[in-house]
Formats: sequence, structure tokens, C-alpha cells
Amino acid sequence: MRKFPALVLLDKQPGVTSFDCIRALKRLWKRNDFGHGGTLDKFATGLLPVFFGEGLKLARFLLENYPALPTYWKTYRGEIQMGTATETGDPEGAVVETRSVPALERSHLESAMRAFVGAEYLQTPPSYSAKKIEGQRAGELARQGQKPELKPVSVQIREFECEGWDEERKTIRFRAVVSKGTYIRVLAQDLARRLDTAAHVTELRRTQVGHWNVARALTLEAIEKAPMEECTINLAAAAEFLPPFPLMGPEAEHLRVGKVDGLLARLANSGLPANAYRAVEGTSGGVAVPLALIELGVDRRAKFLRAFSMTT
Repeated sequence: MRKFPALVLLDKQPGVTSFDCIRALKRLWKRNDFGHGGTLDKFATGLLPVFFGEGLKLARFLLENYPALPTYWKTYRGEIQMGTATETGDPEGAVVETRSVPALERSHLESAMRAFVGAEYLQTPPSYSAKKIEGQRAGELARQGQKPELKPVSVQIREFECEGWDEERKTIRFRAVVSKGTYIRVLAQDLARRLDTAAHVTELRRTQVGHWNVARALTLEAIEKAPMEECTINLAAAAEFLPPFPLMGPEAEHLRVGKVDGLLARLANSGLPANAYRAVEGTSGGVAVPLALIELGVDRRAKFLRAFSMTT
């Protein structure tokens, strides 16, 4: 029960969009119920969690703000080219600004990067992005010659480290752990402003989302050559990033017929921190089997989100 596949960890390659990957999986597995857990830029590579079937009910926890969940944090590695800015902030855009790069000691560079860590950081999303304005993506408006107005968003930088500074090429190798909604392209530009120069990202690879690591991910090419069951993660395992809330007494049976008041009252009075939880029953191969998704708000009110299908 609920062992059926729900998640595939995809290692996206450069030159394809996140939606190209979704379309490829639809054709390959002949089903339409796919959704990713956070867009990767076309030039970027790395971890793209793709949910399908009952797993789609988990995607909200990567796309919406759930700071208490591990999936709120994403890890990137890449390279920043100092001295030139492009219209897109990446290697796909035309150069729009060239500035001299001041002489930088690595210690000075590291200090500038640390200034972003832990502090309140209001970041304006780039014009060339998947952000929507009245139903239309900002990137589409920008390509039409318009200048979409995007409001600054509060994001968090947990780590921003220099892994190498090439004085001759004026490039920074970096590692960053950032909250959901952070644009590394904009972080690079803001770092450059702090250093009185310009910059754009030339390489970007997402290596981790929550506890999922790109080392576990497969390329589309590898997925095409293997059976579906060898490429996917089942629902019970996919939902493990959510803390469990074990069902007690008749709660599982009540849940199956749509009675949730008792369950929500117990969650509201549990003393647990505000967060989303998976209501679980028993185990399946040592993994607690999720029956539903529930949420406890900061106001101590419990809310029922979704139930998982009782059949495959």
C-alpha cells in the first residue's frame, strides 16, 4: 500500500528547461501528472525533483514557504565571472555592462560574501525569470521588450563560501546554501555591487534540495534506458522530509471516511511546533506509511491539507 512511485530525482543537463524535462518524462512514461519542485535555469545543471501521481501532493512543500522543512534549503555550486554583467545574469544574455575589477585579496572577497549570511536580505527577482506578473512569466515579458516590475522578496543565505579565486581570470568558484526563492544570479550581481564591479554567473549546479542529493539523481538519458521502478522513489520514502504524526486509536479509520476533527484537535493541542506533518499509520518496510498531510499554524490552528489515495 502506497509503495507506488511518486518522485524521480533528475540530474538536469544544460541547454534544456525544467519544463522540457517534464515533457520528456510525460512522453517516456505515457502519463501527464508531473510537476517539478523548483525551476532550474536553462543554462544550469543539477538536481530537479519531479513529482508525479500521488507525489504531486508533496510538491507544495517545495514551491511554497515552509521554513521549518529541510526542503526550504537548496545548495548550489558554480562560478561567477567578475567585471561583466549580462542582461540575464547568466552566459545566455548579451553583455550590458563592463567594469574594472578592483584588486581583491581572497580574505576581502570572503568577507564580502559572509556579509550576506544570516542577515535580512531583500532580493529583487531578475526580469528574466519564471516569476509571474498577472499570469504571464516575467521572462516572456522581458523578451518582448517590456520591463516587468518585480517587488523585492525576503530570502535567506545560510552559507556563501569562496571555493576558489582566480585573480587572472577574475572568477570566483563558490558554494551557497540558500532559502527557497533565492536567485543565485542576483546574489552574484549584489556581491559585485558590494565590491564595486559587475558580474554574472557562468556556471551553476544545484547539488542538494533538503536531504536529496544530486548524487542520487539520474539524467534523462539514463532514465530512458532503465525501467521506471529503478528510477523512482515511492511515496512513503518521498514523504520522509515531513515530520510524522502517528495516528492513534480509530483515527486511521476515521480518516478513511473523511472524519478529521479529532485528528486536528489532537494536533492543535500536541505542543508540537508550527509545521506541516504527514499523518502516518504503521510501517511499510520500516518506513511509516503516510495517509494524509496536515498542518499546524503559528496560531496553533490545525488544518487538513490532502489525503493520499487509498489504492494504487
